[in-house]
Amino acid sequence: MIQRILIVEDDPLIAMELESIANQLGYCVAGIARSFESARIFAPRAEIALVDVNLADGATGPRVAQYLSEEFAVSVVMVTGNPEALGDAFSWSIGVVSKPAKPATIEALLGFVIALRNNTPIAPPPELRLFSRSARDC
Repeated sequence: MIQRILIVEDDPLIAMELESIANQLGYCVAGIARSFESARIFAPRAEIALVDVNLADGATGPRVAQYLSEEFAVSVVMVTGNPEALGDAFSWSIGVVSKPAKPATIEALLGFVIALRNNTPIAPPPELRLFSRSARDC
């Protein structure tokens, strides 16, 4: 089954790059959201989300991630330029990766998330800093 990826990123160049990488890997992009409100529109169409912290409406990425995870069981990975600012208390997100992320990192990251969704244990990519709950479930 093709996984649908939601990209939550307000920088158009980064969003287009992530979309291109996902499409080249054979994934369907459910949408590109620039804010919490636009993420809500695309939420029902996604299984996986790549979410930046700072969006067009401010630092709402964590709120977006929580909403996607709790309301739609979307598997969320934070993708941000400042991953150190995120603590380990993001129980509704799998982990965080620094941006800009290389295509190989995104490929490994999406493969890991899909394995988690399928309850198939695999090692996470080294670029991904896991949050506490991600080892248990997705």
